[in-house]
Formats: sequence, structure tokens, C-alpha cells
Amino acid sequence: MVKDKVTSMMKPAADKKSVDMHQLLEGHSLIFASNRGPVEFRTDEDGTMTPHRGAGGMVSALEAALRGVNATWVASAMTPEDETVAHDSGGGAFAFPPEDPTYSVRLIPIEGRAYHRYYDVISNLLLWFMQHYLWDIPFWPDVNEHTHRAWAEGYQPVNELFAGELVKAASESPGKPLLMLQDYHLYLCARHIRERMPDALIHHFTHSPWCQPDYLRLLPPYMRNELVEGLLSCDVVSFHTDRYATNFLWCCRQLTDHPVDLARGTVRVGERRVLVRHHPISIDYQGLAREAGTDEVSRHRKEIRHAVGGRKMILRVDRVELSKNILRGFKLYREFLNRYHEWWGKVVFLAFLYPSRLGLAVYRRYIADIEAEVEALNEEFATKSWQPVVLEIEDNYPRSLAGLCEYDVLMVNPLFDGMNLVSKEGAVLNKRNGVLLLSENAGSFDELEGGVIPISPLDVEGGAGALNEALLMNEGERARRASELVRVVRGNTAADWLAGQVEDIMEAGRTT
Repeated sequence: MVKDKVTSMMKPAADKKSVDMHQLLEGHSLIFASNRGPVEFRTDEDGTMTPHRGAGGMVSALEAALRGVNATWVASAMTPEDETVAHDSGGGAFAFPPEDPTYSVRLIPIEGRAYHRYYDVISNLLLWFMQHYLWDIPFWPDVNEHTHRAWAEGYQPVNELFAGELVKAASESPGKPLLMLQDYHLYLCARHIRERMPDALIHHFTHSPWCQPDYLRLLPPYMRNELVEGLLSCDVVSFHTDRYATNFLWCCRQLTDHPVDLARGTVRVGERRVLVRHHPISIDYQGLAREAGTDEVSRHRKEIRHAVGGRKMILRVDRVELSKNILRGFKLYREFLNRYHEWWGKVVFLAFLYPSRLGLAVYRRYIADIEAEVEALNEEFATKSWQPVVLEIEDNYPRSLAGLCEYDVLMVNPLFDGMNLVSKEGAVLNKRNGVLLLSENAGSFDELEGGVIPISPLDVEGGAGALNEALLMNEGERARRASELVRVVRGNTAADWLAGQVEDIMEAGRTT
């Protein structure tokens, strides 16, 4: 990826500490927007409609950042029950969580076909794959009539719909609104907001990688122009790492006529100056520790230690997404067993995976390939007393927390990742000075580099050697690395992440 030393002026949130958010936000109202919100309503077996926490690491991190801040969160209505709640609230906001309200939620009903085109066809199949460099360019994708229609009849109108709801929320806010848009679903939203509210303060945070200009050029010109110009309608555009921020600046420099200042991380759009920044998102480690201390997690920990016995435990916890490189992780483990026979019977690989995007055929095939690889690996190496891999694909959060407490080695080998919160969660939960194998292309690598064993995501042979190194590492070095990881993660909280971005917005408001 393009990396330029001059981006050092784009300070990460970790450099901004002890900010009083209430003082910072005095006279302002914070309005968040994301495709998926912090809550989904579902009907239980007894017919009661109850709220459930929204899925995904981004939602968890954002929710932690918003605690104690009087904010409004605008999101899609994901279920029929969500639509009922939106209708019953008159299209307005309702307080959440119900037991201890700390912010408001506003849900947007979206027509089914439009949502499919916006979410499945454009956001997930086109943009998400592009940003993770996952297109199989000689064969796929074809930007055909179906794609163009999905853009015109899905992605564009849904972004405009979001913009309209955000303008309503802003007009009803008690103070000057700060609009904070999240991720690749809403790249066009800011332009529509700017047209209706020229003086609005708008921020966009991309939780995925941002690709280099040559890759973005594979999109039709009007699509890539709308993406970049949509983001440049914001006052601040942020990413997790300086690598991704720099890639965006290079795209602006090569694909637009706007003056770009790489050293200051700015783009001049008419009379406005757009700030381009990076802020690595973090986790609510205190809340995570409380969840990991429950009786249910303790029971899972005991079950895991009993199943592992006296063996070393390798763990991975991931959603089943192509970017996570899960299949190659098992190939790495096969190479490890082929090269280091002394570990036969002395190590077990637990893979706790979460199904993801099962509505897309490519994801269903990926799960089938993973299951076939694990079955073949166990058939090749298993004995009567030893199963080399234990694979579980289900939504079981307490079990995942238990695994993160107990691993000897945590494998995190994504091809590309915007951040990767599992690497941070494992760092603060683990009780055994576990070693982290971390891909150099994980967004968290820049922060955690001093406490990990780096691996190249495609290098199966090198990864096998790194795994052997991790398992042989002496206790003193394990403890030193684990301590460094804890120090880094605890030194950058979710509140710091949010505060750094709010400070950027305030700076943009003063200097635009």
C-alpha cells in the first residue's frame, strides 16, 4: 500500500487524552448514522417484542464510545419489528437502552428491493470487495446493467433517504449538530446533506481499508467520482490507519482536480478545507472484562480447558468473511503439522467462527470450503486420542470470550482489515500470556506491532514457522509481549477514539 512519511501530521486519536466530552460538545448535538444500528427488535417465542443488541464489532465499539454522550443514532430498520417501532415512534427517535437510556435511536424503514440493491449488490458485493482488494479481476466482477441499476435504484436513493432523515434529526436537535457518518454504505450521504444544510459540520469514518487509486479506477468513472466527491462533501474524512488515509489522499490527488496537501492531510474543495485523519478504534475493555467474568463464560472456560487437556491451544475467533483469510489459516496449520512432527498430539486448534452474509452464494461456498479443509486435516492427522482441529460455526459470544481468556496462541491473519478488534480483545482478556500472530495487513498491526509475531497473510510456510516460534517462546518473553499489548489497548479507549474525531470536527469548523 502507498505510505508517505509526510502523513505524520495526521495524528491518531491515541495522542488525544483526558478530553471532557461534555465540555467539548457544549452547545452541540452529536448525530451518528450507520447502516446497522445498536438495536434490533425481534419477537420472542412468547410473542413479546424485545430489543437485541445490534451485531458486529463496529456497533459494539460505537456503542461504547457513545455512553454518557447525549447523541442520536440513525440506522436502517433491519427487521419487521424495527419497522413497527419506527412507525410507533412517528418516525422520530426513542431512548435507548430502555433500562438505562444514554442516547436516542432513529430507525429508517427502507423498501426491500431498494435495500437489496443498496446493501447486497453495491455495498457488500462491489464496494466491500473492492476496499479489501478481493476482486478476482480476470473473471469478476462485471459491472453490468444489473450493477448500474443497483447503483441508480438502490445505493443512490438510499443514501439520499439517509440524508433526509439526518437533516430532520439535525433540525430537531437542541444544539448545533455534528453529523458523523459511518462506513462504506453511506459514501454519497454527505453530498445530499451539504446541499440542504450548507453550513453543516459533517464527518465520515470508514471502518474498512481504503484502496489505492489504480484499484479505484476499475470502477466506472461516474461511480468513483461520486464516491470521492461524496466523501469530500464532509468537513473531516477519517480512517483507522495512516495507510488508508494516505491512500484516500492519493485518490483525491490523482482522480480529482482538487488541491491536495499530503503533508497536512487536507484537500481544498472550493472555499472549504477537508481534513483527512486517522483514528484507530478501540474497545470497551472494562465492559469486556465484566462480560468475561460471568458464570456462563466461566463454565465455557472450564469446558475448553477440559477439552484441550494439557495441550497447547491455538485459537481463532472470526466472522466467516473472505477477508479474514480463514481457509489459509488452516493451510498454515497443516504446513505446521507437516514440518514439526514433535507437536503431534500436543496442540489443538480451536476455531470459533460466526456465520456471515449467508444470503450471498460466495459466503456459503466459503463455509463449505472451510468445513472440507478441516475435515481433510483431521482425517490426515487425527488419532484415537487427538483431534487436531475443533471447528464450531455458530453465534456463541460467551464461548468466544472464554476462548480469548484461555489461548496460548491467537491467530489473526486477515488479508486486509480496517482494524480487527479480536486482536485487541484477546490482548486484554487472555490469562495465559498468550502470543498473538498478527497479519501485517490488519489495521491493528500499526498499534500492536511491538507485542506480536508478524505474519504475511499469504505466506503459509513462513506462518508455520511463526506458529512454532510462538509455541516455543519462553514465559518471560510471552509476559513481556502480553504486557505491551495490554498497555497499548488500554491506552486508547473508545471514548478517546470518539473525542479525537470530535476535536477534528471542531477544528474544521473553526478553519473552513
